[in-house]
Amino acid sequence: MNLEKITIKISFKVCLFLVIFYQGLAAAEILDLASGKEISEPVLAERLRSADIVLLGELHDNPFHHQARASFIPRFANAKTTIVAEHLPAGRRVSATGDVGSDLEAAGFSRGGWGWPLHQPLFESVLGRGYALIGGNLPAGFSKELMKQGQAAMALSMARSYEQSTLPDTARTRLEQDLIDGHCGKLPEKYLAPMKLVQRATDISMATALLAHRPAVLVAGNGHVRRDYGVPQVLAALDPSLKITSVGFYESGTDRAELIKSLAGRYDFIWLTDKAQRSDPCANFKLK
Repeated sequence: MNLEKITIKISFKVCLFLVIFYQGLAAAEILDLASGKEISEPVLAERLRSADIVLLGELHDNPFHHQARASFIPRFANAKTTIVAEHLPAGRRVSATGDVGSDLEAAGFSRGGWGWPLHQPLFESVLGRGYALIGGNLPAGFSKELMKQGQAAMALSMARSYEQSTLPDTARTRLEQDLIDGHCGKLPEKYLAPMKLVQRATDISMATALLAHRPAVLVAGNGHVRRDYGVPQVLAALDPSLKITSVGFYESGTDRAELIKSLAGRYDFIWLTDKAQRSDPCANFKLK
């Protein structure tokens, strides 16, 4: 194959990627949940610049969410901003050598667990622009220890944060129902309390990383960036003086008024993109 044909093939792939990329971004719609009004990316970026901590959610399998955050973070973050990722264990920092996938793996990232290369645009942008990228999730194997031992598995500092950030009854009920729904309604009662503890410990772990590296941006699932029972709730309990802003990332297709009503109080803003192609996650669900 000659050089011209190779160039044409490469150019076609690049163009196809850009078409998909910008189609996803073009479909974005950002809503201010306080006012119910749509705002632009520049307006949102301006509002986030003064925050101590910004939390950006995601649906893990939606590539448009990762693409949108990849281009948006540089619009409000500065050179001192640290990016904290749910996708990496706490205490680990990514050293950029040029191969993003390998660099992430060296810091504890699981390609299979996170459906790589779904997050590639996000982490390529973060590392390519020189932001510090660190982990916020629980250390490998610690979730199992929590499931077995309960609070006894927690270090003293985490146990104190857990007690200090106790959830109100309404938020606790929402978390429990979301855990049940997230397991297709098939979560046995005996697993509910341990899984709730793991969720809370994960949020505390990420909150701790954010507090230690301000100004900071968290990239994590929507459930973790909720103000009622996620990382923002922990942060507010540990340091009420913080200015925290949470952005949930969802998919278009739901009536706007209904969506605003259902998500009010859970996020400050919601960012809507095209839907990801996915099969019914509950069609063949089995609890492992």
